[in-house]
Amino acid sequence: MRIKVLKEIDPSTLRDPIAIVGMPGIARVGKLAVISLIVGLGAEKIMEVFPYDFPAWVIVNKNGVSKLLRSAFFIWRGEDRDIFFLTGDAQPISPHGLYQFTKFVAETFHNWGCKLIISLAAYSMFRIPKTPRVHVAATSDELLEYFSEHRNAVKYQGGTITGANGTIPVFCKTLFGIDGVALLAETHENLRLDPNASRALVELLNDKLELNLDLVELERKIRGLKDLSDLLGIDEEESPEERGKPGWPYVI
Repeated sequence: MRIKVLKEIDPSTLRDPIAIVGMPGIARVGKLAVISLIVGLGAEKIMEVFPYDFPAWVIVNKNGVSKLLRSAFFIWRGEDRDIFFLTGDAQPISPHGLYQFTKFVAETFHNWGCKLIISLAAYSMFRIPKTPRVHVAATSDELLEYFSEHRNAVKYQGGTITGANGTIPVFCKTLFGIDGVALLAETHENLRLDPNASRALVELLNDKLELNLDLVELERKIRGLKDLSDLLGIDEEESPEERGKPGWPYVI
């Protein structure tokens, strides 16, 4: 794994830091939500990571410019709280690579002193939900109750969460005692992009974290981004998603 540090972070200067993760998965739900928050808050990119177990290709945009697959960390400095963000172009393609990447992310958030890890992902369904709900899974009863109190949230009723969006918050809890929560917005399994599901995640976090974002203005900014396809990586075909235990729904 290669690491490119763009800005050094001094943990002693951070204020009650937390982390929000949204790696690419079904309908890019978690990734678009994280990108929306990065754009809305004006977060700054501080580190890029190039895992050796990412798919073995590069992304070429519509202008013919190519780039290597990567993940990126961002930071937003708030008045009372600092928030780290993590997203990327792909996920590791093997279990070994996934756990290696997850361990690195958990150690990084621990070294920065993060108090909470939030992962954003999709809850895949056979139909397109008119109003996507957010299913909540957490590493503690207190977190589960806090986030499931939201008007559009329900407790996740059991199953699996595959990929980095599932493993990162649980690794942080297991290795370093940092509590985590996974927020899964309902979407259809065959959609390549679902802004409605991503918006449900942003709305929940805007309320529960008191971010005070103007969501109408945020949507206008997102639609106006000329390089949104590059940010989302929607032109590449990602590795096949691991399906958890037999049954439905599958989430990633």
